[in-house]
Amino acid sequence: MDPNNRPLNGKGRGSFLLEMMKQKAQNERAQTMSHSVETPSVSSTDQTIRSIEQPSRSSEGYSSIASSSSSGGRGRAQLVSLLKSMSSSESDSREPTSLAMGHGRGSLSGLIKKLGKPSTSAQESIEKDSAGVLTKLADISVYDNPPVSDVQSSEDIAPICRQGKSGTKVETFANYIDLKIEPGKGLFQYEVKFSPEIDSVGLRRKLLNQHSATLGRTKTFDGAALYLPIKLSQEVSRYKSEHPMDGSQITLTIIYKKKQSMSENIQFFNVLFNRIMRALSLVRIGRQNFNPKCAHVLPQHRLEVWPGYVTAVNEYEGGLKLCLDAKHRVMRTETVRDLIKEIYHKAQYNYKDAVINEIVGTSVLTRYNNKTYRIDDIEWDKTPRYVFSKGDEKMSLIDYYKSHWNIEIQDQQQPLLVHRSKIRTATGEKEERVILLVPELSYAAGLTDNIRNNYNMMKDLSTVTKMSPDQRREVIRRFVEEVEKNEVTRELLSEWGLRMNSDIVQFTARCLDPEEIRFGNLKIHKSPDRPADWSSTAVKNPMLRTPNLTRWHIVYCTRDENCVTDFLKLLQQVSRSIKMQIQEPRRVSLKDDRTETYLREIQNSISNDIELVVVVFPTNRTDRYSAVKKLCCVQKAIPSQVIIAKTISKPPKLKSVTEKIALQINCKLGGALWTVSMPLKNSMICGIDVYHAGTGGGARKSVAGFIASLDAQLTKWHSRICMQASKQELVDMLQVCLTSAINAYHKYNGCNPDRIIIYRDGVGDGDLDYVENYEVKQLLATFNRIAPNYKPQLSVIVVQKRINTRLFIRQKARGGGFLDNPAPGTVVDSCITRRNYYDFFLVPQNVRQGTVTPTHYVVIHDSSNIETDHMQRLTYKLCHLYYNWPGTIRVPAPCQYAHKLVYLVGQNLLAEPHQALSDILFYL
Repeated sequence: MDPNNRPLNGKGRGSFLLEMMKQKAQNERAQTMSHSVETPSVSSTDQTIRSIEQPSRSSEGYSSIASSSSSGGRGRAQLVSLLKSMSSSESDSREPTSLAMGHGRGSLSGLIKKLGKPSTSAQESIEKDSAGVLTKLADISVYDNPPVSDVQSSEDIAPICRQGKSGTKVETFANYIDLKIEPGKGLFQYEVKFSPEIDSVGLRRKLLNQHSATLGRTKTFDGAALYLPIKLSQEVSRYKSEHPMDGSQITLTIIYKKKQSMSENIQFFNVLFNRIMRALSLVRIGRQNFNPKCAHVLPQHRLEVWPGYVTAVNEYEGGLKLCLDAKHRVMRTETVRDLIKEIYHKAQYNYKDAVINEIVGTSVLTRYNNKTYRIDDIEWDKTPRYVFSKGDEKMSLIDYYKSHWNIEIQDQQQPLLVHRSKIRTATGEKEERVILLVPELSYAAGLTDNIRNNYNMMKDLSTVTKMSPDQRREVIRRFVEEVEKNEVTRELLSEWGLRMNSDIVQFTARCLDPEEIRFGNLKIHKSPDRPADWSSTAVKNPMLRTPNLTRWHIVYCTRDENCVTDFLKLLQQVSRSIKMQIQEPRRVSLKDDRTETYLREIQNSISNDIELVVVVFPTNRTDRYSAVKKLCCVQKAIPSQVIIAKTISKPPKLKSVTEKIALQINCKLGGALWTVSMPLKNSMICGIDVYHAGTGGGARKSVAGFIASLDAQLTKWHSRICMQASKQELVDMLQVCLTSAINAYHKYNGCNPDRIIIYRDGVGDGDLDYVENYEVKQLLATFNRIAPNYKPQLSVIVVQKRINTRLFIRQKARGGGFLDNPAPGTVVDSCITRRNYYDFFLVPQNVRQGTVTPTHYVVIHDSSNIETDHMQRLTYKLCHLYYNWPGTIRVPAPCQYAHKLVYLVGQNLLAEPHQALSDILFYL
């Protein structure tokens, strides 16, 4: 008997579970719909099943009964939890009854008796549905969805609207374009199956395109899901296609799934705009599209700058919008082979190391196919003569490029570049594939360290890449005009019933009042004209908390004696103005600058009573810096300050450099520079960031940093790090870090915090759900470990810096016809904020060149019920408290402290710092 034809009309637990879920869904539909604060609810059996795996977000935790199951399984435990939920929902309307709940089959049978037998109609529905639900596993599709009538459109669900009220209203523009959809236009989704099975997405497209006459030219196909603007005459259609390679027949089965409103399928729009970019002859590099025809050439540096765009369509509070921003890609006009040759002539002895440092980790463009590759390694032993198998024949790279691309490789002795890509196999597993590239045909793309360190080169690049608000708006307007002028792109949009607005969106934002900066001796600084900068005031006012420096050493090379003497003399003057007493240090002069010499003298000079070691290096060398920091931060527990001799050897700049060093030394000794008014009492503010080793880091571990405030003024911070598996973003040891922070808070204040607010940096949109369902759960579970009844209020806010949103305001000085950057403190919490998230944008800084980039904050968990105004104002206040910069920074101070800590540990220490340093800012 053919197993595929065997009927599966079972009546076991699976069938019963399905019936219970259906009955529960029907009961919920009969009642008034109540939605989660964060995620749109869907009243259907399918959504009930899916909610087991994808708990919906809410401000208090996990609101859906299904999501409260931590296991998220589909066995007896899940069935029992579901029955319990149904039992409790039924008992709400009756008098409460006492029922001892077990955990075995007895519990299951008891619940079944309590609920009663399923109705006859329900049993009939199972029998009717068995053909669709309980059929063979091979026919179950990932695209199966509930009937259209059961799905509630996102347009019917009210967006999450959390807006503040404080501040001055400002008319604001953003780099978003409204997308208008013709009424009545729909999106018909189909699933396409191939028999025999075809793995290649490109081949699937070719086979489907053979039926363009029937299906129409307007369609979007991603390899499995097909979207058409019309509905086909039959629910299931079958077509025969001819395999382009061997001429064999392939059967295509196109199955109708559902009709969606256009705004419900965001993926469709992004695929569509990728097609528009291709139609405009743009070259795709990563997720961005560039126009090589309009390249800005910088011949003096042998560089080209390609202008381009980055696009993303999403549904926001103000409707469906296209986010469009101007981007630039730096391309070299010389090949990688030219670079290797140049490096070889400069350093013949160790040129291979120099080549690896310069090239590995960068991206290259191969102009014959306009594709980019990341260089992961260099094969020095292989040349273009290397022979590989292509199908049944063997050929060298020289022959391959000649026959396929009509390119003759000139240098047959050059090494090969290695790109390792991960591809998914037919079984869904990831498999590494190695691609060998010829340096002669590869052009370096992007900025290397050498370019970044070249002042003149970066200055010339900035004239092209740093665009004013007016220039950005002009780029967006020109893009819309190009789409309208191009016949192919115009038809693409019109066939789907889409139209783009000709200009960027306009809405009302708010500008928060400037903060008062509080120094020692009750001195207050407030500047409405420059609210984001107090650099001159910071070195003229007494510090908030000043530990005096009496016993300290300065270690330097003999040749730097003069500049060290000048520095120490000026340090005494500066310390008087900031009311910090600094005694003369013990000088340790070295005959040479070898790392071993530095380590030996520092080791000998460190004693129990020493407060600080200042080390002056003649040159900037990472290995020497790492060795000294390891000694001072890991093996010993002594604050250290490293200075490069070059920075204190220029008399005109010596005063400003010395002032900054004095402020840093104060912080490393446990002092505090300034604060702002902080109304929150008995609260702990935390910051989390993760460091990943760059290319060449190998299996070096990632480092997660956790920073937590200990005092009400937010001037004292506790730090903790944990090592993770390489490239791992989600913090595994959060419980250890949070427990350590709460214990430190209790030790400092004599009580545990009532409210904990955590800012989590470095999380993209794709990881928001993981952070919420994984990290937040760890945080919540930590409180029971501290004390059984300890339940503080918790807020978790994700901080996103790498975004494409740009904000502009009208220039008042030039009659309002031109655009300018918004002032620091500008908050946007409407129109362009996410429809289903509690989020806002904040502009914390002032920029002198180009366009300011706001920071995006997403509140993924909030049981503290802080008012939206207070959350926004607190975030803005925290941007003032980073002691390495006398002004506002892009992210809250605890996030920047966490970043500095993990960078030091991941780049230099490679080990956990000494516990004695955990309550001071030793990592500044």
